[in-house]
Amino acid sequence: MNVLVLNEQESVISNLNIEIIKTLRGSFTPEEIISTFNNFFFARMIIDITALKKADDITTYQKLSIGLPIDKVILLIPPTSPVAKNYFLSKLISMGYYNFTTNRDGVIYLLNKPNTYDDVSYLHQIGAAPTSLTPDLDGKSLGVTGIKTIGFKNVTDSAGASTLIYMIKKELEENYGLSILAIEVDKRDFAFFREENMVSTTSDSLATELMKAKNFNYILIDLNDYEDNICDETLYLIEPTVLKLNKLMLRDKSIFNKLRDKKIIINRSTFSEDDIKEFSKEAGVPIFYVLPPLNDRERSQELNDLLINLELIEE
Repeated sequence: MNVLVLNEQESVISNLNIEIIKTLRGSFTPEEIISTFNNFFFARMIIDITALKKADDITTYQKLSIGLPIDKVILLIPPTSPVAKNYFLSKLISMGYYNFTTNRDGVIYLLNKPNTYDDVSYLHQIGAAPTSLTPDLDGKSLGVTGIKTIGFKNVTDSAGASTLIYMIKKELEENYGLSILAIEVDKRDFAFFREENMVSTTSDSLATELMKAKNFNYILIDLNDYEDNICDETLYLIEPTVLKLNKLMLRDKSIFNKLRDKKIIINRSTFSEDDIKEFSKEAGVPIFYVLPPLNDRERSQELNDLLINLELIEE
């Protein structure tokens, strides 16, 4: 049997297929929660931290840790909360809180496979620069990851995101000794590369894949039609042929207005420097980087320079 302490995030975990013996709804002090469940035997307690008075005060969690079996507690944390920052998570980990997430999928994952310290030790960095739980996506935030995530999104049809991810992964691993996880959403193209740590998943399972990601330097995500605000940064690929640009404009006439503050990469470009300047002026968008057609069997200085510009490697 499980118990729930809920407030503003009740909808995030509604209709969980678990047995529930008791539910508290509202705003409570640690003492009120402890006294309520003092004589309860429960398998797991899911606490929506918006139900905690002074939820951003570490002493709240210290008090709970004294009166509750913390190894049975799962904290549901809003991604914008100060509690989602690495410096706060480090303090929670020090007190024995190993099970925390920002979404329903994460709760389900932790119900089935609770974390140990080894699972969260990479977040336990006292004094490190604040990082956060994976950002919220229209109320469906993803699981815990302290690893930098970079998204890739084709703006024009088949602009080369999958191949570019493969080449970046290969470059970083083989020539810089880094560990890279590549994930594609709602497609199966990665299977054809026959490479380790290139995962094909679905929109519904992306959170679980991120929850499982450990000991990687970077995660590269081929977003396809998935939302673009789940990553630390996202690159938008345009293949500037007349056919593809005309199809793009027919599909969405305001596309370049939406891309004005984005990192745009002209991929597989045969444009001259003057052509690029003219395209940028006509579209009204800055161009972050230009990549010519690349041979995916050879190292490329242009690709290396892109990684430097992205600050994934140093010169």
